[in-house]
Amino acid sequence: MSNSSKDPSNTRTFRFMALEGPLIVVSILLAFALDTMWEERKREQEARIALASLKAEFEKNLIECEDVRITHFDNAKAFASLLKQSEETILKMNDEEATRAYSRLITPRTFDPLVGTARSVMNAGTFSILQDESLRKDLEIFLNLTEDTREDISNMLHFMRITSEFEVSMGGPWGNPEDSSGWPGKTPPDISYERQLTAEKLLELLNTPEYLGRVKLFYGSSTWYSSELERLSDHIKKLLTTIDIMLEAN
Repeated sequence: MSNSSKDPSNTRTFRFMALEGPLIVVSILLAFALDTMWEERKREQEARIALASLKAEFEKNLIECEDVRITHFDNAKAFASLLKQSEETILKMNDEEATRAYSRLITPRTFDPLVGTARSVMNAGTFSILQDESLRKDLEIFLNLTEDTREDISNMLHFMRITSEFEVSMGGPWGNPEDSSGWPGKTPPDISYERQLTAEKLLELLNTPEYLGRVKLFYGSSTWYSSELERLSDHIKKLLTTIDIMLEAN
């Protein structure tokens, strides 16, 4: 037997080599486990950030959507009420009242929903929240509903244009040059060319079938738009409930 085989240092080397293999395997497995834990934690953080962003976006959408929907609903009620009034009642209006009634005949206020976060979450494909099948489907429905409302807006604006064009043939447009409170910008346009509508002219408009028919077409489209906004509003509420539950779970 050689002296090298009896060398204590060789024995220690063999023992170390016997332990080295399992240690390497354990180290690799531990590294994989740590990487997995880190990635899982990262996905959870991303999911929470995405959910919080979605909630903030949908809360803003819900407020604006309801505001626009109620505006169209109120205007439709005012128009229906105006049609029920007698000629004597209309003729008793002063110019301010007649102009205000006229100004509510065609009010194409629209809702431009915020969809940036929803589209980003859907397109990213890495957020763990997309593992929730119901949330993914509800986000798709939300985006589809917003597209439906855009079609309704196009129809509504078309009927607004043909009504406005007909007003010109009857001496319009009209408006209150002293009142720019309805203008959305900080600097109102120059509306000095406008003049108030008299009660007699308002009655003439309402008694002109070609004009009244155009207004009714507008209200048909705006009422449909309002009903689509109601569907969208209800779906946003559903999404917010789902998101709240998911945030509590995380």
